[in-house]
Parts: sequence; structure tokens; C-alpha cells
Amino acid sequence: MSHAASGWRWAARLIAVVSVGALLVNLWTSEGTSRIDFYVYAEAISASGSMSLYDFQYRILGLPFLYPPFAAIVLWPLSAMTNSTGESLWWCVTAACSVWFLAVVGWSIAPVAARRWPRSPFADPEVAVLSCVAAGVWTMPVLLNGRLGQVNALVAALIVTDLVLLRRRSALAGVGTGLAAAIKVTPALLIPYLFLAGRRRASAVAATSFVVATGIAAVVYPSDTWRFFRSELWSTRRAPDVDTFFNNTIRRVAAGLPNDRLELLVWALVSLLVLVVAFRRAVRADRAGNVLAAFTLVMLASYLVSPLTWGHHLFFLIPAVLWWLVTADAWWRWALGAVAVVALVDPMGLGETPSMSLVRIAVMAVMVFALPTELAEPQSVEAVAAAVPAP
Repeated sequence: MSHAASGWRWAARLIAVVSVGALLVNLWTSEGTSRIDFYVYAEAISASGSMSLYDFQYRILGLPFLYPPFAAIVLWPLSAMTNSTGESLWWCVTAACSVWFLAVVGWSIAPVAARRWPRSPFADPEVAVLSCVAAGVWTMPVLLNGRLGQVNALVAALIVTDLVLLRRRSALAGVGTGLAAAIKVTPALLIPYLFLAGRRRASAVAATSFVVATGIAAVVYPSDTWRFFRSELWSTRRAPDVDTFFNNTIRRVAAGLPNDRLELLVWALVSLLVLVVAFRRAVRADRAGNVLAAFTLVMLASYLVSPLTWGHHLFFLIPAVLWWLVTADAWWRWALGAVAVVALVDPMGLGETPSMSLVRIAVMAVMVFALPTELAEPQSVEAVAAAVPAP
């Protein structure tokens, strides 16, 4: 290895460590309502011995518990600890999951960056991965999850774990997706994609994992499991109105129509179109070997078609923007990429500005239809190394 290459690696390591460390300090010293969602989870679970999970209302804003009962089982050990211990541990878990997610994304994109810019420092996979981590921890979804104590970092980490398992042709591929769906439902859209892409075993493993996890929840929380899948899953009454300015979905745009029936019709038709396009393009990406793009397309569609999507849900907007930039080959792609970076970081409102929510809806819609799928990813670490020019 040349001295220059070694120097870039050491610089990337230092920057990544400093960046992650600065993020942790920033989150830990943020305002007193930090990790409020963690306390909603923990107190709802603690109160579930005497009331339904879905009747709980937190003392601030009456915030409810919104996730399937399996999420309560996953988080139960934290609720059994003291508040400070549980919050600290959840903060560490969230940070670790975010770093893992960003590292897998960086590793997936590294070979394409090496082919695109073979003489740049990013041609080195280690530099590319560490750079992705160092920059990615300051994006809006990662920051908001850390500040609010949200569950989305764990969900994203489980999904990209399947990405790694699929590349390794592991029999366990699909477990992460199934568990993520049992925690937060929307990742279940990855199951039909896996089936349509010919990954029948992974699809079956994901579906089985979801059913088993939900079955365990039904044993522990029988009435709440029935209630969630019978009514709570389909209700938007307990969460803020779908037309809230912070909603990053098609439903938010359709909410501006003059009557409810027209709103629902437009939402349903446009959502169906988005799903069809996303599945078709995800299957095409998968068959080209581009599994990251396939997962990203389906997850972007899940954000768009959901009744309510907050900025802290949008973890897969990170690989979407990176992939878009690394493959940009026309002025309009570079222009949209610049807009997407601003929307992803959202420096003024950190995911909580109405105008940026609309921009993110538009960016995600364009990417579902136009994210490149033809560039294949490597299937092994050896292929990553082979993509890097000799020093």
C-alpha cells in the first residue's frame, strides 16, 4: 500500500471516530425532551399490566404507543430498568444500529465509487465506508432517531443485515426483514419483492419470522395483538392528522383535495402506481445484482404510500441519495442530487419543516421512477477489492 493510500485511511478513521463521538456528545447534551419516544415506549410497556398498550397516553401531548405488540417485547428489558439506565442503553443501541446501517450502505456503494472515481481517495473501500459513516451520522433521520429515542435505527439495521446475508447466500437471509416487519409493519413490503425477485427462500424465511414473532407477541399480549391488527393498524386517529405539514407521504399531498372521497381515491391510485413501479424496478435491480437499490426502491415506496411518515423514518433516503449522486450522469441528476442532499440534511428544521417535507416527497417520487438500477453491486468482499485499482 502506498503512503498516500495509508494516509487517507488513517485520516478517514480519525474523521469517522471524531464525527461519531461529536454526534454522541451532541445528542446526550440536547434539550430536556430528548428521547421522549423512548419514554413513551417504556412507560406504555410498564403500564401494560393494568391497561392496553393502545390506551396509554404519555403525560406530554398524550403521545400513544403506535407499534405492534412485538415491539413491546423487544423493548421490554429496557422498560424494566431505571429510566436513566434504560435511556442510556437505548441511546447506545440506536447509535450502534445507525453506524451499522451506514457501514453496510457504504460498503455496497464503495465499488461503484471506485469505478466512477478510480484515482480519488474514495476508490479505497475502507475510506468510502468510513466517509459514509462520518457524514451519514449527521443526516436528519439519524439525528432525529438519536434525539427522540426512536425505533427506526433498529428497523433499518435489521433490514440491511438481510442485505449482507443475501450476498453471502445465508439460509438466515430474510430473518432481519421479518423481525423488522413485526416491529414496524411497513418493512413487510420487502417480502413480496423478495418473492417476485425469485428469492423464494428468503421471502419464506421473512414471512415465517414475521409470523413467529407476531405469534410470540400474541401469547404475551393476546388482546393487544388482536386489537392492533383488527383496528389500530388501520387507524390514523391516534396519530396526528395525515395532512400535518410534517407528513412525508402522498396522503399529505392528497389531503389538499376538496373532499375526503376524492382524497382517498387519489391516494389509493397514486400509491398503487408507486408500488407497481417500485416492485418492477426493484426486481430489475435485484436481477442485475444491485440488491441495495432494490431494497431502497421498496423502502422509498413504503414511505410514500403510508398514511403517515415522519422525517425520522427515512433511513433509506440516505442510500437513495448516495446512489443517485454516485451514478449521476446528466445535469438534471446532479441538480436533483443537490436538492436531495439539502432535503436529507434539512439544516434549518432537522426534518420538521413543512417545505422540506414536500421536497422530500417529490425527491422520493422521482427516485422511485428514476433511481439507476443497471449498475451491479459486488457479491463478495473479493469483488470489492477487485474493483479498486492497484496502488
